[in-house]
Amino acid sequence: MSPCFLGFPTRANARRGAKHRIPFEGDQAKNSSIVFLGLEVIPRIVSAITRSLALSLPLLLSAVPAGCAQNPPPASGQTSDQKADKEFYTPKDRIAAMQAATIFAPKAVGDANILQGPEQDPKEFQLHLGDKVYCDFDKPGSQMGGKTPKFACKFTKVESVGGQVYVLTPQMEEEPVKVKYGSTDNEIYAEVVSTRLMWALGFYADSWFPVHVVCNNCPADPESGSGDKATRTYDAATTVRKYPGHKMYEEGKPDEGWSWKEFEQYNGRPDSEKDGLRLLAAFIQHSDNKAPQQRLVCNGVKVDQSTHPFTTTCKESKMIVQDVGATFGGGGAFTSNDSAKMNLQEWSGKKLWNKTGKPGMSDADCPVCEAALSKSWSATDGLSDPTISEEGRRFLAGLMCQLSDAQIADLFKAAQVATMPKYRNSDGSFKQGLDEATIEKQWVDAFKAKREELASGRCRWKNKPADFAAIDNPMGLPTVPNHCVAPLH
Repeated sequence: MSPCFLGFPTRANARRGAKHRIPFEGDQAKNSSIVFLGLEVIPRIVSAITRSLALSLPLLLSAVPAGCAQNPPPASGQTSDQKADKEFYTPKDRIAAMQAATIFAPKAVGDANILQGPEQDPKEFQLHLGDKVYCDFDKPGSQMGGKTPKFACKFTKVESVGGQVYVLTPQMEEEPVKVKYGSTDNEIYAEVVSTRLMWALGFYADSWFPVHVVCNNCPADPESGSGDKATRTYDAATTVRKYPGHKMYEEGKPDEGWSWKEFEQYNGRPDSEKDGLRLLAAFIQHSDNKAPQQRLVCNGVKVDQSTHPFTTTCKESKMIVQDVGATFGGGGAFTSNDSAKMNLQEWSGKKLWNKTGKPGMSDADCPVCEAALSKSWSATDGLSDPTISEEGRRFLAGLMCQLSDAQIADLFKAAQVATMPKYRNSDGSFKQGLDEATIEKQWVDAFKAKREELASGRCRWKNKPADFAAIDNPMGLPTVPNHCVAPLH
């Protein structure tokens, strides 16, 4: 019990008060079981208690530690007159947001300009492939989590490939952003391909842009923050524009994210979308899928401070796969930079299915499909060899088969995969038999081959609908393009 609570003084305070005790009639019977006090004694008792308090109370107050004069703050960490942080104060409010969260927004896949990428906030610099970005160093990567070389900086100027120069103005809303750097870090290529693909299909994702970075006041080692500071240039770099929405988590758990187990248990979207997203994770080999790699965002956050604990509600919530740098490789327990990230041989050699049916099979004969995905050892409650319904397979196949050959090629152009050191000699020239077009075609051919695996699979329905429109044509297009060879259904 805290000594701040005066109703229960400490033993030391009790000892101090004991020597001021005032004796009264009846003390001589202190060893008796019962002491009878007549009415005439009561005034003397009251007087004795009053004098005892007058002597003891100053001693008790003197023992109160500094800072105990006010009540402790509520469990939420907020007082009633403070504005509460926009976060969850109970698990049930977070679960409610996941239950209501969307994961997909229908779009015309064939209209996606993959080289240009997602629409950007007009209040920020508009980034394009190959732009030169000038920024002021903000903090080292060691303070940002993860193992990929990175740092944070604030953009001050952008030079486009065409020579136009754009400078920071008071009307713009630029905050420090994450920059990943280094040509030997395969994550800077994989993350661009995966996020552009997810965006083109309609799944929520952050936007990554390959840029040249000129960092002002940058330490020699921007990952650790050590070394002399100077203006430094990083030609192989990417930077991110976060998907809009307020990042949400339980109080005190900023890196909470959401696990795939929670996604399966709580999210209320149709099986076609949920299984479609899980199957997409297997397609790109998103093996490093621990909870912090995903993000829950909300728009219209309200915190009701009249309840205890506070009640948080979201007008609109979304579940986003936010870190897909360890993709387009072979996955595995350790997500190595060489084998798990942007490795053509590993990725093309990885089958899509552990178990699937074939075109022409009856519904009754089709198996419960299992996609092939080995999660990393750190991905507690992560996604591993997920079971896939026909709703999910057919939904994802319908989206993927809308991608044209040119769009698929643009995935790998946008990521600048041909600049990877594995394809180059020490002087920067291409290795024998290689050039940009050849490298990109190798990736395109591997992508299309894996897409045919997707299109030609057949799985058991969870709940076969009477109308397939929501699965086959979620955008409601007059005609749905199909660039696959295998029949989709």
